Parts: sequence; structure tokens; C-alpha cells
Amino acid sequence: MIDIIVASFLIGLSGAASPGPMTASVLGLGSRRPAPFVAGLVAGHGIPEAVMVAAIACGVRDVPYIDFIALLGSGVLITLGIGQFLHAEEVAVVNEEARMPVAFGVACTLGNPYWWVWWLTFGVGFLALHPSFGAFYVGHIGADIAWLGLLALAVSRGANVLGPHYKRVVQASGIAMMLFGLYFIWTILSA
Repeated sequence: MIDIIVASFLIGLSGAASPGPMTASVLGLGSRRPAPFVAGLVAGHGIPEAVMVAAIACGVRDVPYIDFIALLGSGVLITLGIGQFLHAEEVAVVNEEARMPVAFGVACTLGNPYWWVWWLTFGVGFLALHPSFGAFYVGHIGADIAWLGLLALAVSRGANVLGPHYKRVVQASGIAMMLFGLYFIWTILSA
């Protein structure tokens, strides 16, 4: 069981550390009160992850309306990115997304078609070979907590160092979320 936790932690770390909407949201919104924000973000991310692990455990290998769900989530990412860019001054203090990190984590997850692809290919394959579903989930979410927590800590320290220039980091993060959303929509529609 420990070997599955370690393997899923390392696998999860490779995904958590790659640039994506979760990373962009921590860069843009995690500077104030990083621990509660990341805890909520990971909890929101963990909900679809738990549903996916449970579905795989029950034998589900295909998700109906996957493109529609991903398009909707991508639209949410674009909308949130635009809001973050336009209100960067306020975001540096506090904003709606920072107050609702669980919902934000769900949106970042479901709007990312690469999350779907990863789960419906590698995730299914790994769990078919190693059906320790609880151990896999613990290691996988542990990687998200470790990476996003370290990133939020660095951002909160960096925001204090950057001072008023942190607004540019928030704006860049908003642009990144918009670009991820647009890229995800393009990927879905061109498939």
C-alpha cells in the first residue's frame, strides 16, 4: 500500500507541477491567506478526483458529455481570468474567487481537458494494474497539497517583496487562465 501511495504521489507531483489553471490560480489568488486558499482549492480539485476514482472503481471507463463539461469549465476559466486581469488591484487584496476556493478548484479541474485525458488514459490504466483506490487517492491528492502549498507560500512571500508590482503577477496569471481556457476550447473543438 505504501508503494502505491509513493507512486501516485510522484505521478501526481508531475501533473501538479506542470503549468495549468490550478498553478495560475495560486499565482494570482494565493498571496493573501495562502493556507486557507490552497486548502479550499485542493478540496475543490479533490471532489472530481474522488468521483473519478470511485467511477473507475465501479467500472466506468467513459464519461458522457465530456466535451460539453470541458467546454463549460473552459468558459468559466476564461471568465475568471478576465475578471482577475481587470481587477488585479482588488485581487491583490481579496476577491470572490479567493472567498470561494472550493468552487474555483472544481472549475479549474473540470475545465481542463487534459485532466479528463489523463484520467481516462493513464488514470484508468494505473488503477487497472494497481487497484488500491484509496491509497492512490491519498498519494495523488498529497502531491497537489505539497506542490500548491509550497507554491502559495512562495507567492505570499514574493507578494510582500514585490509590493505594488505584484499587480502585474496577478494580471499575468489572469492572462494565463484566459489562454488556458481558450486553448482548451480550441483543443476540444478541433478534436
